[in-house]
This record gives sequence, structure tokens and C-alpha cells, in this order.
Amino acid sequence: MKLEIILGIFAFFLLGAIPFAANGQSADIANHVVINEADINPPGDDSKSISEWVEIFNPTNEEVYIGDWEIASTSVLKKTLTIPIGTSIKPGQFLTYSYQSSWFTDVAEQIELRDETGTIIDETPIINDLNNDFSSWQRVYDGFDTNTSDDWTFETSSAGSTNGKLVIEEAEEVVLVTVSTEKSNYIFGETATISGTVSKQVFVEQPTFSQETIDVIISGPNYYDTLTLYPDLNLEYEIPLKLQKVLGIYDGVYDVSVSYSSGTAQTEFSVGDEVIETTQKEAGALVISTDKESYIPGETAIIFAETSDIIEFEGLKFTVTNPGGIQIFDGTLFPSIGGVNTGVRG
Repeated sequence: MKLEIILGIFAFFLLGAIPFAANGQSADIANHVVINEADINPPGDDSKSISEWVEIFNPTNEEVYIGDWEIASTSVLKKTLTIPIGTSIKPGQFLTYSYQSSWFTDVAEQIELRDETGTIIDETPIINDLNNDFSSWQRVYDGFDTNTSDDWTFETSSAGSTNGKLVIEEAEEVVLVTVSTEKSNYIFGETATISGTVSKQVFVEQPTFSQETIDVIISGPNYYDTLTLYPDLNLEYEIPLKLQKVLGIYDGVYDVSVSYSSGTAQTEFSVGDEVIETTQKEAGALVISTDKESYIPGETAIIFAETSDIIEFEGLKFTVTNPGGIQIFDGTLFPSIGGVNTGVRG
């Protein structure tokens, strides 16, 4: 069964998160030096003071030599600043430049960043600023570049400092755990073998670096026991359990719960003087995914859900929380057949 939820992503859903820089480059972050911000109409008379400025930013992991590069106005007088020879910009560094008075026009301006050969490395969209204040045109995030005007916003200026970092959340790898017994029914005097697998080795760093343990809980009639062990080199584990009355084993059904890191699994078996037929319960599966890994404010996220079990007249209840843990949406989804026919837009 597939269910689809269409939710409008609120701006604070992303902006409320704590930003961090990801290792490597995001697909939406430029792989070259960019014009990151520009104020073409700061407070005052631009014809009488040198106050207009352009900020460039290096979003790459390498230092870039920019000596003899140019920052150019493309309107009216086409005034062009040449960056001094010997200048380099380090990874993550901002450099801010001012030039002559009336460097830019306030209407239909476009700024270009060119290398020493005259090749255009980056450019702004066509921008206007009639406010004569501390507002500037700036990328929504440092180095954010999809080659559309949506990369830019008109906000209070932040010359020489960050516009904000693109939040890139990496999905935690799920650890899969299995557990089973060689049969579901035993008689007194037999030995039950509880065995299973884990999908990967997991290590913990606190309080000391060590391998994660497999924790097993066995419970039944007047019986409760916990066991701790480690997976072997083949990522397998096995526990023999003697089913003797002198060891506290009674008639009835016994539940086995296994946990390892974020993974869990359950099974059960019965013990008696004669075999009692029980139905082995298998845990259902639920998979949730989105159409892509990260979003910008105003985009729409598509969330897919797929489950292995359908319970008649019952739905899948869901909630959506923001990075602060505050619930911003909830609902119930019911099975759909032959495609998606359930949608909710926030």
C-alpha cells in the first residue's frame, strides 16, 4: 500500500533548525566563487560618497586566486573594479569591495564577476533598489545557486558575514535486527535456541569507545530474564535456553524482545508438557521517504509512506514536527488502491 502526503513546508521549518556546514558540496551550492550580496543604494547620496558595495564568497573547499578579476556594473557607465593582483579568497571567506561613487544604478542593474580572461564567473539577476537604506540583495543562503532569481532575496544587509547556511540533514542509517527460534512450540526438557542477525556493527563512544551490545529480554509466566551479548564476525548471534521447571520455566507463551542500537525485533514461543500450536507474529514494516533530501522555504515536500500490513477500517496516524520539537501538522491516512488518492496540503 502506498500513501502520499503533500505538505507545504513553512519557512520556519527550515530556518528554525540549527544550521551547519555539510562535508562536501550540496547540489544547490555553487562550485565556484559567487557574488553573495550587494547594496546598490545604501543610505545617503551615492554620487557624493563611495558607499555602494559588493560581497563575494568562496563556497568551495579550495583557496581561489582572484587577482585581476573584475566586479562590473553592466548598466549606463559600466564602471568596473579590478581586484588587486595577488589576491586570493579562502574556503568559506567573504570579501567586500567598494569602488567609485555612483558605481551602480538603482534600477535594472546587473552585476558581473569576471575572471582575468573576461569570462563571466557569476552574475546577479537584474535588480532594483529605490529604498536608500540598509537593505541589500543577497543569496538566500551563502553560495546558494540554482541559476534562478529565487536564489536571491531583498533583506537587511549583512556585509562581510553569513546570509545563513543551507541546512543539509543526513538520514541516519537504520540498523536492522532479526530474531527467531528454530520452532514455535517446545516441551519441558528441551533447549530453545534463540538466534538472529544484525545488519551492521555499531560502536559507541561514550563513556568509552566500545562495541554496541545486543540486549535480549525473555518474559513469560512468572519469568523475566535479560541477556547481553555481541554479534559475531558474521553479524549473527545465538542464545540457548534450557526449558526446565527447576529453572523457573512454566507452561505458557514466552515473548522475546531484541534490541541493538536503533533496531528492534520480537518473536515468541510456547512451552508445555505437550506441543501447543501458536501463531508466530511478524512485525509489520513501515517505510517513510521524501521526494528529495532538503528544501528551501516555500517549496513543497512530498512524503511517501508504504506499509506491509493493512488493518481494515484503520488508518495510519502521522504527525509533523519542526526542528524545535513543536508539532505543526497531524492527520490520518487510509489505504488507497491503484495510485495516490489521498493528499493534504499545509
